[in-house]
Amino acid sequence: MRALRITDLLQAQGILLGAAPADKAAAVELLVSLQSVQGNLSNPAQFRQALMEREARSSTAIGSGIAVPHARSAAVLRPGLSAITAPGGVDWGAPDGSPSRLIFLIAAPEGEDGLHLELLSRLMRLLMREEFRAQLMAAATPAAFRAAIDRAERAEFPEDFPPHGDQPMPR
Repeated sequence: MRALRITDLLQAQGILLGAAPADKAAAVELLVSLQSVQGNLSNPAQFRQALMEREARSSTAIGSGIAVPHARSAAVLRPGLSAITAPGGVDWGAPDGSPSRLIFLIAAPEGEDGLHLELLSRLMRLLMREEFRAQLMAAATPAAFRAAIDRAERAEFPEDFPPHGDQPMPR
């Protein structure tokens, strides 16, 4: 069985580039709506509530301009990712005080224990690289955003990409 890839769960319609949310609540609303558009949620309001409850326990801002909100909920039909770039930044309560400009939302079904942690771990390994974050922020289209993730995953996790039969993601 092949490893779960970020691009398996993040479709072009789940990406919004150049967003300008007024605050964390507005950013969450955008991210949840992107999950909904991808068909991942049965009840967006219920998922939003689970997400805000998770945020109330502790901020999911990592620092360095990154936040990765995540929640498990019965309202999640299938695991998914959504992402926004917010060039003006959003105060997400980061430990370093920096506003979050690159925000990924992980939606996981209730009862799922490992998938969202595996996905979070993969994503964080990539996002720790400043050059990769800059590529995502500079992406002109959702397709370019996904292609940057595909290239980074292939470089970071070559064992998940057999040399034959698994071609690069279409651009």
